[in-house]
Order: sequence, then C-alpha cells, then structure tokens
Amino acid sequence: MNIPQLRTLVAIADNKGFADAAERLFITPAAVSQQMRALEDELQVALFDRTTRPPRLNAHGVHIAERASDVLREFDAFANEARAVDEIAGILTIGCISGFSSDLIPKALGNLRTQYPRLQIRIDEGQSATLIRQVHRRELDAAIITEPLIPEPELEMLPITSEALVVVAPMDAEISSWDEALTSLPFLRVNRLSGLGNLIDATLRNSGLVVNDAMELDSTDVVLSMAQAGLGAGVVPEGRLKGEHGQKVKRFPFGSPPVSRRVVLAERPNYARSDLSQVLYLELKRLTGGRV
Repeated sequence: MNIPQLRTLVAIADNKGFADAAERLFITPAAVSQQMRALEDELQVALFDRTTRPPRLNAHGVHIAERASDVLREFDAFANEARAVDEIAGILTIGCISGFSSDLIPKALGNLRTQYPRLQIRIDEGQSATLIRQVHRRELDAAIITEPLIPEPELEMLPITSEALVVVAPMDAEISSWDEALTSLPFLRVNRLSGLGNLIDATLRNSGLVVNDAMELDSTDVVLSMAQAGLGAGVVPEGRLKGEHGQKVKRFPFGSPPVSRRVVLAERPNYARSDLSQVLYLELKRLTGGRV
C-alpha cells in the first residue's frame, strides 16, 4: 500500500463516494476505483459493499479509513518536520464560512502559491458551528469563521478582520430606519446554525425587536438577491454590497450602536501544522489591512 491509496480511501470516507473523492483529489473516478482494487488486493480484504451503486465502505472499510486518517496525520507531520529549515510546504486543509469576502480568499491563495509553490491549501465551505466541530475532530487544520458568541476554550481564535453588518430592503420599500425595515417587512433570516445567524439573533433579542420570518437562507448573497426582488428585508455583511449590488437595495447600519461581525481563524493551540495556517493567516491580515 502507499500514501496516495490511503489519501484516496480517506477522501472516499469524507466525501461519501468515488466520484466526489475523485473531484476533490483531481483524479478520475476510474483511477479511484483502480487504487481501491489494488489496496483490497494487497490487504486481501473487502473494504467496500459493491452490491450498491456507487459502492459504499463496509464496516471494516470505515474502520480502516479511520486508521488511515491517523496514519496520514502522522505522515504529514513527519514530512513537515523533515523539510528544509524555513521552507513552507505541505497540505493545509482549511474551512471557510460561506460568503466571506469572496474575492479575498482567491487573492490570498494566489499570492501564497507564488511565495510558497510547495504549499497546497484545500478549502471547504460550511457554517461556523460545523467548521468548529471539524477543527475539534481534526478533520480541518483550521477554519475561517464568525467569532463565536460563546467562547471555545479548546481553540485559539486569531482575529482576521471586522465586517460591518447592514440591513438591506427593497428599493421601493417605504421605510426610514433599520428597525422599521426588519419589523414591517418579511424577515429574510440567515441560517441559525451560522455564526452570523447567531449574532443577528442576539442583536434582535437585545434590541427587543420581533420579526416576521419569511425565509431562512444559507447564503447572504441569496438574502441580498431576495431583498432586491422585493421579498423582504435581511442582514448581510457590508462587503456584499460592492458594485452594482449595493445600488439595488435600501441599506441601513444594523443595530444601535451599529454591529459588526469579527472574522477569525480558529485552530487548535500548539498544533503541529500551525506554521502552515500562520502563512495563510498573515496573508489574510495583510490583505485586509489588519482591521479588527
């Protein structure tokens, strides 16, 4: 067996199938199947139930995938320690909240690729609560999230930037304030599992506002689109209103005083791969000007 085979096995377990694993690993589904056949032949044991389509890991396969994940963590840590002094190289798996400065992440990754050609970064999107659990379970090396309202004592929260929140409403709505918009129009709610959704809910409670829920949406871009279409009012980061998008809605600072969300990099303290996440963190801080 070899490291690529183990990475493929873990990718199948994480992504629930051959096709998704192939897409994540940038190889063909046929190559995934070939690697798994070779691994089974070498181990002389079936890892998959092939009576289903697509094939699924059987109970033993799930166990072996978990052990393979442990082996890969040890191998990657060894590879990091063995590289040349001051060389930044390896694979960094990062989680990122949906809608966070969509132009910022590609710019940061492009800059890092030029500076550190042997550094590979994988990005998975998700809600803050889910990403925090994945960092705890070591499924992610670190995650870019909205700072939790309730502290996570086992994680270190490194501040990246602060984003002002704004209420967006249809352009033809007869409203003159943020609280009037949210109480008189159907409320376009951000997913309650997200860090942003938690912050919005807390601000509404503290302000004593009662809203009329119309929709619960996973993306602030969708909230903005719905407001533009005249379907209600919602709260989004001010950065979502760049360009022509901001000209199609009424906007008001959210809260009194106005509220901002803090975006942080969550990682485990003294983690073996912190040097890799640090280079991404420092680049994000540089691009945002260190606004916190």
